[in-house]
Amino acid sequence: MRKQFQIFGAKPRSSIFFLALVGSLLASPLAMSSTIEDALPPDSALTGDEIIERVRGNSLDSYIQKSKLISGDEAGTEQSSRMRVEWRNFRDDEDHPTEGVISKTVIIYEDPFEMRHTSYLIVNQDERANDQFVYFPSSRRVRRVNLRGEAVFGTDFSFEDIVPRAAEHSTYKRLPDELVDSTPCYVIEAVPKPRANSEYSRFRLYVKKDQYVPIRTRYWDDKGLEIKELRAKVESIRKFDGSWIPMEATMRHLQFKSYTKLFVEHLEPNPSISAARFSVRRLEGGH
Repeated sequence: MRKQFQIFGAKPRSSIFFLALVGSLLASPLAMSSTIEDALPPDSALTGDEIIERVRGNSLDSYIQKSKLISGDEAGTEQSSRMRVEWRNFRDDEDHPTEGVISKTVIIYEDPFEMRHTSYLIVNQDERANDQFVYFPSSRRVRRVNLRGEAVFGTDFSFEDIVPRAAEHSTYKRLPDELVDSTPCYVIEAVPKPRANSEYSRFRLYVKKDQYVPIRTRYWDDKGLEIKELRAKVESIRKFDGSWIPMEATMRHLQFKSYTKLFVEHLEPNPSISAARFSVRRLEGGH
């Protein structure tokens, strides 16, 4: 088997590190108003920032998601795992971070059995690096960690891929439009800012024009080498509470020639999640 299930501290063979599906989307403010939508220029004149704003407008304000991941390699060997992701936007009604916090995410391993209930809390900060914590059921303790480049379950997804990105943590440039599997797409080059502490030097989003859903994302490391590609299955895109969300996607590691398929088995859109749910104290209580 090319990789084994891993917990933080046991590195995969690469430091390279959605919802992958939502992770390729962007942390959203409250739903974009029709006034903002009407103020944006026609399709041909849209800038990279304006297209990203429409992607944000398609996003949810909170969600609870259960996903299955199947990882494989060239030898045809596969392993599966499951996780639960709870995410909430912490911007106020004027789209400002609340006490410097943009969003918070809890990730809980549900399978395999030996990893069950291992949990992570990620606090997405506006002006500084994220706060990141892990809870191990075996020790019943929470400790602060740095998840940069850390693989999820030893898969081809990293935590950076799973947690929705804050739009203001990158700069954007529109490139010529392209077709992705016959689907018209805007193409946006994103360069993370230093405060994002990203493992990627840049990534490129291919955004489905009629739904503002990224259906392809390409990733480059800090040496300028293209290392990964994420593709969402267009046929799996479904509408939840006014937002279009892909339910299947595949991340491929171009150097390792490995892949991980992600299937969203359950998605609860815009649930009311208490702020207390995203606290170290709650993490210490286990799940």
